[in-house]
Amino acid sequence: MKIDKIKNKIKNRIPGPMRIERYYSVLIPVIEINNKTYILYEVRADHLSTQPGEISFPGGRVERGETFCQGAVRECSEELNIAEEKIDVLGEIDYLITPFNFIIYAFVAQIDIDNLYGIEVNKNEVKEIFKVPVDYLMIHKPEEYRAELKSEMDNNFPYHLIPGGEEYNHRRSSYTVYFYRYEDRIIWGITAEISKNFIDILKNRV
Repeated sequence: MKIDKIKNKIKNRIPGPMRIERYYSVLIPVIEINNKTYILYEVRADHLSTQPGEISFPGGRVERGETFCQGAVRECSEELNIAEEKIDVLGEIDYLITPFNFIIYAFVAQIDIDNLYGIEVNKNEVKEIFKVPVDYLMIHKPEEYRAELKSEMDNNFPYHLIPGGEEYNHRRSSYTVYFYRYEDRIIWGITAEISKNFIDILKNRV
């Protein structure tokens, strides 16, 4: 291939992350009740194949042709059974590149409701919803634990092709797993990490 053809392939190309297989977006719903601000959380339905019964934000896989923000609003509307017109996007926080080959984009939106009783969630996806005061998360730091990532090769991995063979010193990595405790609820993992990022932004820490 000639240099000119390489140049035409490369110039003006918008780079993206390698190894990413899936893109998701979530919505952090904030509501105001009696002049107090809360974050709204979901408990995932028990029959779901992934993370049944766990606490999460409304969200899911971004569909072809929609922006990350549109995907988050659509998922919130579908899961909480509320009209998109009642979802006022306030902005975007940091996105999360997970160790598991997917990215999660996160948006904050005010939900136009006076109380939780008027929300009839989509039982196909959501078991129940609950609220946590923003002030509570501002005061209470999450617990932190470490998780280690190790390389585990296929049985037929060609060790004879790399220096050191089976004794090759593979890189290792680790990341922090966060836990919030609120009443009888445990908010942990990615949901807790996104919550912490949002709270850190409110505290001007990131």
